[in-house]
Amino acid sequence: MGNFALEGFKYLYKSEKEDEVLLDLEDWFSNKGRVPFHDYFDNTTVSTLILNNLDAHAAFVGGDPVISQYDICYAMLDTMFIREHTRSKDAKLIIEYGASNDYIQKHFLNILAELKPESEYIKENNDRKSDMVVLNGVGECTAPEVAVKNAYGALKDGGVLFAMCIGQTPLKQEIERAFPNEKKYLLAPDCVIWKVRK
Repeated sequence: MGNFALEGFKYLYKSEKEDEVLLDLEDWFSNKGRVPFHDYFDNTTVSTLILNNLDAHAAFVGGDPVISQYDICYAMLDTMFIREHTRSKDAKLIIEYGASNDYIQKHFLNILAELKPESEYIKENNDRKSDMVVLNGVGECTAPEVAVKNAYGALKDGGVLFAMCIGQTPLKQEIERAFPNEKKYLLAPDCVIWKVRK
């Protein structure tokens, strides 16, 4: 099991095996997004975007202690999502599969509004290929095998799939079966995030 932390200017996933840099705020030249890594003129920065998202999430869930115990998971997923968007100037199509709630979608739409408002975020569409796919395992997914198959099938070559599951759900089991060799990020309590590149 690991932890998500900000040390100096680096957002890290810290585990017993190693520390992985998820986003380096000193890597100025890699940031092709609209939101700066550092504050110059009281602008929104990547860090304030992550913190503002957590505040918005707390308001959305109404301070529910069961859901708010996973704030660190959402912050880490937001950071990984932001990193992908700072690596390119291009707008992206993001498609979400899995649970029908809006927990992850609200986070990502807040980020896109600041970072890349011209990007498009839609739910379950098998007619278009996507740069980025999200598997929402925060809640019940009625057809996990279909969701995983369709999500991976919707990815363009070179695209990235993000998945987040809370608890021992059928969707989590299906993701582990479909991507046994992909890195997963274990966070307490019982939260897992995957990043799969096609």
